[in-house]
Amino acid sequence: MEKNKMYWDELEGHIHLFSKNRIANIPSEKIERFLYLFRSASHHLAYARTHYPKSKLERYLNTLVGNAHQHLYTVRKNPWDDFKIYILQDFPKALRQYHLFILASFFVFLLGAMISFIMVVQDHTNSLYFLPKSILETIDYSFKDRQWDYPLMSSQIMINNITVSLKAFVYGLFLGIGTLYILFVNGCILGALTSLVYLNGDLLKYASLILPHGIIELTAIFIAGGAGLLLGKGLLIPGKYRRLDYLIQSGKEGARLLLGCMLFLVVAALIEGFFTPLAILPIIKLGFAAFTLLILILYIKFLK
Repeated sequence: MEKNKMYWDELEGHIHLFSKNRIANIPSEKIERFLYLFRSASHHLAYARTHYPKSKLERYLNTLVGNAHQHLYTVRKNPWDDFKIYILQDFPKALRQYHLFILASFFVFLLGAMISFIMVVQDHTNSLYFLPKSILETIDYSFKDRQWDYPLMSSQIMINNITVSLKAFVYGLFLGIGTLYILFVNGCILGALTSLVYLNGDLLKYASLILPHGIIELTAIFIAGGAGLLLGKGLLIPGKYRRLDYLIQSGKEGARLLLGCMLFLVVAALIEGFFTPLAILPIIKLGFAAFTLLILILYIKFLK
């Protein structure tokens, strides 16, 4: 026992090392030494079980080998690594996998926007169907530059957009009808507002105020809507699965989409709160909007 104790102590040191560090940060010679010490301790345990059954030595070696064994097959996970894998692999893969649901979400939103736009162009009073009178009276069609409380504005925008996205997802529980309603109504609001600007204001400046953040923001809402429609499908068309089981599975997949959607909305809120209000040329803001669109396309299409 005395001549082997130094090896057991060394193995305990390696176990402590593996517990505190990622496997990638441990030198290869340390790993090889750990494997040698583990095999040696396993042989010592077998010997103790044969010659010293139920002894303190057997219990000690059994605990030591058990602790070491965990590190043979489990690598201590780093949450940051998991996050990077989700952002760079899992989320774009999910977007491609469920692209039909996301496209359906987009077209429902677009339908609402087109209907309200046409109605308001034909008669501006129709805007009252989509926007409260109190909002209509505050619209400044000159879009003059003004002072902003950037942090406050960014946080309020983020909270509002996250709320809309959560509703678009959760309302999928109403057979997807609630999701369709949220998307259609929000499309109508944007369409009516755009139509009023078309009739009374400067469309270029209007576009420069909504597109820099709007590309990412609307994409996030379409993703949330797609997640809600996926949830609705789980209820309506379970296929060969039990309805509850398929609903749970669809909910998990929808939540996977929703997490990335929330991250998109945080980025959009920061852009809307800090970049959009800047007193710079509209063409620069539109160029930035085009850049965000390009980045989104590359992100969805090429990251695997």
